[in-house]
Amino acid sequence: MKTNFALIILLLIIFTSCSTPGYLPTSSGIDVNEYGSYIKIIQKSASKIKGELIAIDNNRIVVLVEETKKCMVISLNDVSHFKLRYAKPKHYGWTIPAFIVYPLIHGYYSIASIPIHLIVTISVTVSGESAFMYSDKNMTFEKLKMFARFPQGIPPNVDVASLK
Repeated sequence: MKTNFALIILLLIIFTSCSTPGYLPTSSGIDVNEYGSYIKIIQKSASKIKGELIAIDNNRIVVLVEETKKCMVISLNDVSHFKLRYAKPKHYGWTIPAFIVYPLIHGYYSIASIPIHLIVTISVTVSGESAFMYSDKNMTFEKLKMFARFPQGIPPNVDVASLK
């Protein structure tokens, strides 16, 4: 009974995982996306900013903040950490309940194969959710420019306050 309850809770957690912003492309549409990537910035002052990456220059980052729908300028010196998601993740949560039945064809060996299948399907699901992400551990600010709406900087004829 406790095992069934734990399995149900695990499945609920997997199926109700965090959603991604609607402007992120699917993996097949990465090269034609007109928006910037989703970025979460943790400042040295411990405040968090989440939204679309608009542009980066030598000393600042411009982010269209999710909550206020207004652009915010952040100094690069004030950035402690960042996480960037440039496409929607792959959702493999359906594989856990689908492949839990498969080892039953092993008969008595299913006692050993069911945990192995669970470990594999859960690890695949977790890796699919973390796909298409970068952080400050594996990317510099210079390379981060490629994921901005304006990778070469904000054009002079664009009013940052009017971006949506």
